[in-house]
Amino acid sequence: MEEPTTAPSEVETTPTPLSIPDVIRLHLRNSSLDPRLKLEVVDSREILSRITNDIVPQAVDRYLSARNYYNVTSAPVRDAVSLPLNETQCVRSHIPAVGEYLAAINVGGIAVCSLGALVVITILVLYVDTLKHILHHVPSIAKTNSVFVISVYPVVAIVTYCAIVVPRAHLLAEAITQGMFMACLYQLFCLFIAYAGGESELIRRTQSTAIIMQVPPCCCYPCCSFLPTLAISKRNVKLLRLLVLQLPVVQGLVYLILLVMWAEEESLYQVNYLYLQPVVIASILSGVWGMIMMIRMVSDSLPDYKLQQKFVCLQLVLVLAKLQGLVLRICVWADLFPCRAPVTSAVYANLLYNSAMLWEMMILCSFARMLYKKYLPEVYFTKPVQFPRHIIGVIDKLAKEDLKNDRTREDTKTTSARDKF
Repeated sequence: MEEPTTAPSEVETTPTPLSIPDVIRLHLRNSSLDPRLKLEVVDSREILSRITNDIVPQAVDRYLSARNYYNVTSAPVRDAVSLPLNETQCVRSHIPAVGEYLAAINVGGIAVCSLGALVVITILVLYVDTLKHILHHVPSIAKTNSVFVISVYPVVAIVTYCAIVVPRAHLLAEAITQGMFMACLYQLFCLFIAYAGGESELIRRTQSTAIIMQVPPCCCYPCCSFLPTLAISKRNVKLLRLLVLQLPVVQGLVYLILLVMWAEEESLYQVNYLYLQPVVIASILSGVWGMIMMIRMVSDSLPDYKLQQKFVCLQLVLVLAKLQGLVLRICVWADLFPCRAPVTSAVYANLLYNSAMLWEMMILCSFARMLYKKYLPEVYFTKPVQFPRHIIGVIDKLAKEDLKNDRTREDTKTTSARDKF
């Protein structure tokens, strides 16, 4: 065996150590084997014996010496091969493929998947029951918006269950949950306007009130008492509509960027996720602020429609998704979950998050069913009948003729009574 070679003194940077196959190839190239033997020997057993007994041991020795020289800390190849998979180094943020994941789950994982399927079926049954009531009893002006709003619960439940079965679908499920909530929040805004009979009727009914800007979450009263109250007009109502409408647009663009980064390389998504969160938070706060101003404006005119309860029932979808996701991400960063490859810490966190979301969606869907199955007062959906001008003229003429005939009959009765007397 040759002695370990020392590094040249003129080399200032530390190169990357070569692997065993690279060392073998270099040693074969620089070995003392006669070139004619390399080209002319036909018996491959002699070459194989020479490589096994001479070249490979020298190459391994050089490889181990180079590792010690460059301070590469790792166990020998023999020990690394003999270690089981769950005792090797585990990357806590790694998400396995569905085949590895399903092969690694035990009885507890199968039970979680089975219970999740039952919860999804329950949510679909509640949704269909609420949908039937809306289609048969809710006035036509509010049907479309009502159906869209209650659809958030089955959609979120289905994508969440898909993320339980397929771990790498978690980001896609999160994006769909976020986008569905934002779209439903705008539809809830439109539903409140429909309850009032339209935008013009809403302005007419709320002329005696004003738009109060000192509402949470952006402008609480002690901090923003300098903000004025706005008169209710078409322009101000459109500004409130734009505040809520920017939610699905901005959130959709942000999650489109995140999905493109994740498709290109997962590390890009993990690094840039935090940098995009201020945009997400600012968009959510401004949209919820506009929604609360809208509720304060119309709550006195629509006291029987449970506007605040319907908003809270929808808002909890976002609060639970964001809050639980943040807490579990912190737990992964703090290494609080076990990491047994292929079931890493990120897989444990996503499994807990999605399981909790399923049960919470079932509770919220039950609460929404109770709210949307209540019969709505019809007085707010009735509008005064407006006739064309020529019809109004004919009606006035007929009314005058009837009045004239009535007076003639009264005079005739009075004259006949006098004659009898």
